[in-house]
Amino acid sequence: LLWTVVVIFFVTYTFAIFGIVLIVENLKWARDDYLEEADQIRLALLLGMMQGVDRMMYTLVQVLAGDSFHSFMRDILIYLPWSWIYFYGYIAIASLVLMNLVTAIIVENALETSRCDKEQMYADKEAGRAKEIKELEHMFAEMDVDGSGTLNLDEFQASFLDDALRKKWILLDFRQEDCKNLFDMLDDGDGEVSLEEFFDGLMRMRGGAQAKEIFTLQKMMHKLSRRLPPEWSSGGMARLST
Repeated sequence: LLWTVVVIFFVTYTFAIFGIVLIVENLKWARDDYLEEADQIRLALLLGMMQGVDRMMYTLVQVLAGDSFHSFMRDILIYLPWSWIYFYGYIAIASLVLMNLVTAIIVENALETSRCDKEQMYADKEAGRAKEIKELEHMFAEMDVDGSGTLNLDEFQASFLDDALRKKWILLDFRQEDCKNLFDMLDDGDGEVSLEEFFDGLMRMRGGAQAKEIFTLQKMMHKLSRRLPPEWSSGGMARLST
């Protein structure tokens, strides 16, 4: 907003300088040519409005604001028929500058707001993720009855029987009938679920049925690859092909 005022000030100042040379000087000459009393009074009023940079700038602001300027413009046209070009040229240029500056300010504010919204969205997302991890960590600690740092199947099943933990499982979109399948998906094959496996599995299964299906398929492929004999690995297959 400050730059808008500054630019409009300099445009008005520039036109005021030209106005003194083009309008005021010609009105002074007209005062020598039109000697009737009515003309002298009219010219004196017009010169009183525009003689001097400050008065000319004030008059131009009045023109730009559309504040009853046609009356004195018509009086000026009597003596300077081409003067309308000067005034309407100022209106056009000042309005164009003002419009562009206001548009630029609106666009800049919109971009700044959008940037702040994105930063806030990322911050909220990160805060939400940190909260989820903390809640899962607390949930894991509640389930780990023996404090071993891992969950066995008994502890896992017991969590679905506990009222408080069962509510947390429901919020994660798991039911009691999912207990055994969920444990098998999280378990890497050693019969226990570590804290890392617990976090990794539950975080990757967020997002509904499709995410769960993808994670289940990945775990099945992983477990299958661990059961394959060494010669079925990529290196073993390369040796067999030779």
